[in-house]
Order: sequence, then structure tokens, then C-alpha cells
Amino acid sequence: MKTKVILCIIAIWLCHVPCQSQSIADTYLSKLTEDVKTIRKKKATKDILNKTVLNWSAVGKPKITLMDEIKRHDGEYRGKDVFKFKMNQLVYHVHDRQNAKMVSKGDYFNSNEKNVFYSMIEKTVKRGQTVTYKITGHAGKQEFVFIAFNPKSQLAPTVNNVPAKPLGDGVWTIVLDKVKASDTITLSISLDAKDAAQYESFVILNHNPQKP
Repeated sequence: MKTKVILCIIAIWLCHVPCQSQSIADTYLSKLTEDVKTIRKKKATKDILNKTVLNWSAVGKPKITLMDEIKRHDGEYRGKDVFKFKMNQLVYHVHDRQNAKMVSKGDYFNSNEKNVFYSMIEKTVKRGQTVTYKITGHAGKQEFVFIAFNPKSQLAPTVNNVPAKPLGDGVWTIVLDKVKASDTITLSISLDAKDAAQYESFVILNHNPQKP
């Protein structure tokens, strides 16, 4: 009887321990998530940002671009130095190292860039607000990861009105199966907690295989 009780306690404990490596399906997306968490831990110092740029843009590494097609939302917090990860500048430098110079001033970053399967962007949300973004043109199994700069953040991300799964440590993830290029993906991120900070900075990461 005592043994059965111990086994039940262990089973319950295992169910409540978040295991990020098993929860993020795509291997490289999981690696990017860990790198972003390291940037957060190091307070986005110049040294860690430079190391990350060199790492992500190394020969043979998958290409990365900004999810820059999503528009600014009124619920975002604006001001100097609000992007605590400094992720948008980082991805800009990675993209610049991985690609030839853009041939036209009209070219811009977009998560649908051909043969670029990983994208990310840093955004903010004000306390008591919800920011919403819409994405189209993605195809195949889509995986999103949300990372808050505050590991104890009370963000509430949803994709197509489905709550993302909390992995602990300020990270959430969700997978959409069988997405068609004609579909619209709606991302919503809320910061409703009354005791939350004035705003939260967070990164959205996506793996888009670009095939049905």
C-alpha cells in the first residue's frame, strides 16, 4: 500500500513538471528558444547579443527573418528602450549576414520569405491590454513560441482563440496542424493581471515549413 502511494505521488509530480525540450516539437525552434532565454538571463548585454548574431548566422545554420508584416497594435507600449531583448535589431543583423544586400528599397522583412522557415519579432503589451496580430501565407504545421522578458510574467497568449501551453519560466507554445496558405492565423497576447508591470516585452518565434 505504501509503495502504491509513493508511485502515485511521483506520477502526479511528473505531470506538473514542465519539460520544454519535449514540448517544443521542432528541434531548431527549441534551440532558438533556449538562446532567447539566455539573452534574457544575460540582460541582453552587447556581448551576448554579438555572440548570438555570430551563432545564428554561422555557415549551415537555418535562415531567420523578422515577422515584420504584422502591424503595430494600439495595445503596445511605446517609448525608448522598451524592447528589452533587443531582438529585432539582432535578427536584422543575422538576416544581413545570411543574405545578399536587398536589391530594392521596397524589399522588407516578412515571415513568408521563400525558403526561410524561421521568423521572430519582439513586441510589447500594456498592462490591462490585449494586442492582436494577423498572419497569412503560412503553410503546413505551424509552431509558435512566446517568451516574456519577465520569467514570472502573467502573459496570456492565444492562437486562433486557443490558449498556448505554458512551459514555465515565461515560455508558452502552441502547434497548428495542416495550415493552408489562404488561412489567417490570429495571434493575441493579453496582460490582464492587476499586479503586473506597466508593460511586458516578449518575443514571438515561429517555424513555418512553407509546405502543406
